Order: sequence, then structure tokens, then C-alpha cells
Amino acid sequence: MRSIQLRLDLPSPYVHPMHAFVADTPGFRATRLRHWNPAVGQRNTLVFFVDGDDPDAYTAALEEQPSILAYEIAAESSRRGFHLVVTEDQRGADARLTAAFLDTGVVVVPPIVYRDDRCIDLSIVGSSGEVETALEGLPSDVEVTVQQIRSYDGRSADPMAALTPRQRQALRAAVRNGYYNSTREATLEPVADELGCSRSTAAEHLRKAEATVLRRVVDDVPGHGA
Repeated sequence: MRSIQLRLDLPSPYVHPMHAFVADTPGFRATRLRHWNPAVGQRNTLVFFVDGDDPDAYTAALEEQPSILAYEIAAESSRRGFHLVVTEDQRGADARLTAAFLDTGVVVVPPIVYRDDRCIDLSIVGSSGEVETALEGLPSDVEVTVQQIRSYDGRSADPMAALTPRQRQALRAAVRNGYYNSTREATLEPVADELGCSRSTAAEHLRKAEATVLRRVVDDVPGHGA
């Protein structure tokens, strides 16, 4: 089973008007599609995070789109941008794009990133034959770039999957012993004791584990960039 990261360079008919708005409007960067209803069809409900500075301007643009049936925006206090839940009648161009991934056996793994250069980044998981079928089903005028191919290991969904067993053990020991509490309740000593190693070795395991997990998490944080 393979995980494929793709970039789709879209000709104008396939660029959603709200994607175009983000690409053309200063103060907006990328939009991430986080969740959608499992039975993709003519009417869909989707959850986005919009990396943008002006929700009012975005709302005004939404109001102008005849395909948008309902929406709700929620502010995000801890970082720039806002959450969006939207119900939409699927446009014909969008249906032609999504049709390539329906009934092929591949799974599209969120987030789908709508970049400010009008490209889309997405990851799909499936067998070699299923992936090939999906790519062949894309419209011929959509330019596809394969960014990365690897064996699927759950990393997109679970940052811990990228850790070695020893790093995972070290993180669990640190959490269990209160090392990461807001008022730190433990030094490295109980972590090292649980691992059966020196404090310097325990610190090294934790440093590498933290770096791996944080890189995975930050890559998927709205507002981090495309």
C-alpha cells in the first residue's frame, strides 16, 4: 500500500471561486480542507481552515457564490485564520475532479491544501493499481506532479507513527512521570530509570522524539504555510 503526495496545477475552469479569492486577495494564504461528508455527491458539507486575516471579506465573497447553500465561520484565537463549515451544491468542474478518486479504492487523506498559487496539494493511499486508476481518471488538462511516494505508515494521521519504539517509550515515560506538566513534576531521572539508561541518553531520546513529532504536527497546522 502506497502513500502518494500530489500537486494538481489547475486550469481556470477547475479553480473554485473561493480558491481564486484566496489566491487573489492580499492577506490570504492557503485554505485547508479538513473534513467532508463521507458520501461525496451533489450536495456536500465540508470543514475548512482558512489562513486569512479578514473573515468579513471572505464572508462577503461567500455570499456571492450561488453554489454556497449555508456556512458558518468560527474565529481562531490561538493563531491567524478561521474555521469554516460550508454546505455547497457541487459544481460540475469540482465533480469532474472528485470523480477520479471515487470508486477506485484509493483514500484521500486530509488535509487537502488549496494553495495561493491556485494549485492543490493532496495525499492519496492505495495499491499501485488503484493509484494508477485514480491518476488516469483526472481530467487531461489538469497537470499532476508527484511530490512524494512512500509506503503508507500512518504518519499523516499519527505523528507518533514516525518514532522508533525507544523514542515512543521515552515520550510515554516522560508524560507518565509529569515531565511535561505545566508545573514540571519530574526531572529526567525517573524517565531514565524507567528506560534503564542514563539521563543524557534519556534526554537524547526525548529530543529526537520531540523533533520528529513537532515536525509532523507543524506541517499540518493551519497558518503554517502551504
